[in-house]
Amino acid sequence: MRALALLFALALAPACPAGVTVWAVGDGVRVNPVTGKLLEDRKDIHRDYPTGDYRASNSFWNAASQTISLKAARNEYVSFQVIIDASEPVDEVDADAFELRHSADGKAAGWTVELFKEWYVQVRRPSTGYEGTSLGPAWYPDALMPKRPARLGTAFPFSIPDLYNNIPGQKNHALWIDIYVPYERAAAPPGRYSGKLPVRWKGGQDALEVTLDLWDFALPHETNLKGDIWNGSMRQMPPDEELRYYQIARQHRFHPLIYAYRPKLSVSGTKVSLDWTEYDRRISHYLDGSAFTETHGYRGPGYGVPVSHLMLPFDIEKGESRSRAWPMALPEGGRTPEYEAVWKETARQVREHLDGKPEWRKVMKVAFLDGLDESYYEAAYEKMLYYGRLLHEAMGRGWFKYRVDGGYTREAMEKLSAEVELWVCHTVAFDIDTVNHFRQRGVEAWFYGPMIYEQRKNSGCGSNTFLDLDLLVNRAIGWAGWKYRSGWVEWEFDWNAFASWYEAENFKEPGRIYNGSGQLIYRGAVMGYRDPVASIRLKAQRRGLQDYEYFRLLEERTGSKDASDALVNGVIYKNPFGRAAMLDTEIWKNNPDVWDQARNAAGQKIAATSASRETSRRQTR
Repeated sequence: MRALALLFALALAPACPAGVTVWAVGDGVRVNPVTGKLLEDRKDIHRDYPTGDYRASNSFWNAASQTISLKAARNEYVSFQVIIDASEPVDEVDADAFELRHSADGKAAGWTVELFKEWYVQVRRPSTGYEGTSLGPAWYPDALMPKRPARLGTAFPFSIPDLYNNIPGQKNHALWIDIYVPYERAAAPPGRYSGKLPVRWKGGQDALEVTLDLWDFALPHETNLKGDIWNGSMRQMPPDEELRYYQIARQHRFHPLIYAYRPKLSVSGTKVSLDWTEYDRRISHYLDGSAFTETHGYRGPGYGVPVSHLMLPFDIEKGESRSRAWPMALPEGGRTPEYEAVWKETARQVREHLDGKPEWRKVMKVAFLDGLDESYYEAAYEKMLYYGRLLHEAMGRGWFKYRVDGGYTREAMEKLSAEVELWVCHTVAFDIDTVNHFRQRGVEAWFYGPMIYEQRKNSGCGSNTFLDLDLLVNRAIGWAGWKYRSGWVEWEFDWNAFASWYEAENFKEPGRIYNGSGQLIYRGAVMGYRDPVASIRLKAQRRGLQDYEYFRLLEERTGSKDASDALVNGVIYKNPFGRAAMLDTEIWKNNPDVWDQARNAAGQKIAATSASRETSRRQTR
């Protein structure tokens, strides 16, 4: 009987011939497709980078039991990667989405499980200014190609080496898996869930156990960390394509800042007429939140919630360019009463229209003059104050926020704070004492720019998105936002996104090159996809923005910031921004496992308060 049982077990066991090994890692590292090492396994850069035999065991994976272990809250995405190692070429590599079932009753959860094939791009030289902390030349996984029904054409199955990526010496390929846990408790009761992830190839197969421990709380639909990523391409897209970009941004908990939607305008003397027909058709479903509902095919966090803020249409001329000015450019003879009357009347009508529906009133309005962006001279300061006064007189203080972007000195901000209500400050100038001084005067502060300044010339890059830096620079946005009680801004997520499938150096100027600058989303059309394609860096940013919601929930449940502050400051143990941080690359712990441990500790504390509340509720019945 024992012999028969053994034969039966062997028949059911997955076939995994010599030469093919399947293992897993989390969402905070990337695996070199040639060497099989983590790209972040660089003790020469940071001594606390992850290292060791991570194929056998890591914080997500145990090879002995073939198990991937996850923890999640409701309304959250959790992710991991599966690595298929092949010492010899192998064809028809494939995997399938899987069901997670509750351990208590065996019911299938029916959650959204998405599989992606990772696409690699070659970094040939470090991004300028990061020659010391760049992970260096290699093939980096980044774009995530979704698995789709075969009739639509897919990236699956594939070969190793991949016929399309064409990586010399490729020995492994990675898959990315996203799991979205619904918001409603009825759809996701707490407890342990498990399922089998099948992986197969020509001549063999394997199956990995996936377990997910679900805490009894949900992340909010609202994204409470204020901020945005400026974008220059979406307004030029057809409306249906633009909608898909708004939705992928919402699924990753960030707001795309579009500068700037405008109604049709006609001016005759001081008479102003605005036609809102096309404007409303284009963006009303973002202002009322319906763009993020089943009506428009949306599923995920932020369901039915309006966009967080909206850029108002005002701008002035910049140098010789007068066409950008709205509602009108400055007359050749200078400011006149008629000019001011047009600006004020236009502003009055803008407010009147955007106050027209209750849902629209909830959206924060922001006035920003791109023609004066990052202008550091007295004449510019005078203009900022002048237009700030005009707009405040017409639309009222408190109805909108007047915004300036740049690393302005304390002396400059002493002047500008008379009108400015939102200061988007370069991280190199984000001195917490200065920021707090102006907060006390009613100026909200958001940080903008690199998270780490290895060299002084990093201050010119304006981005935090480089492909060859570790993923913690993306994840750290949410953590720094908590540490500084600040919003955040980045420059671009769609920069040169067509060419970036094949060229890492997407930003080139004399004297500097950047890998993957301002490019977190790829144009899916290049590979035959209708929808935009997310990057691993975007997923890392989402992880950090979700972490922020953990810290906020912990504060809400405990009535104190202390527990969250202790977790964040235990990881980001220095102030990363401001002149004092210049040239210091050791500002946080560099092993993503430590960050995960802090997030898990927050989850456990929140879950404990949920259990305590439930016990109290039952006792008072």
